[in-house]
Amino acid sequence: MQKLMEIVEQRVGDVTILRLKGRLELDDGDMILRSHVDGLVQQGRVNVVLDMTDVTRMDSAGIGMLVGKYMTVKNRGGMLRLLHLTDRTSRLLHVTRLESVFEIFEDEQTALGAFR
Repeated sequence: MQKLMEIVEQRVGDVTILRLKGRLELDDGDMILRSHVDGLVQQGRVNVVLDMTDVTRMDSAGIGMLVGKYMTVKNRGGMLRLLHLTDRTSRLLHVTRLESVFEIFEDEQTALGAFR
């Protein structure tokens, strides 16, 4: 059985890029993201970029997990930023008015530079 969500991690200085692939949905998808970000926070890695290029679906649980992990890293003095939203993901964040909460980037270098 295929996992709902796969995450490839890349570290660039004190920023961690998480490249998400698959479905960010209730159960496995949102729990995989939660576990991964919580592990980073435990290591003190609280500057995170989520590359959403390959997110194929996202439901309310996925949106809730994004907000929850945003608060987790923010409360530890870090920041979670979003990169390469798909049209569907962008619409979901617009409808939920979360586009005003998250910093959203189309260019990886600009997203990384925002941490300086």
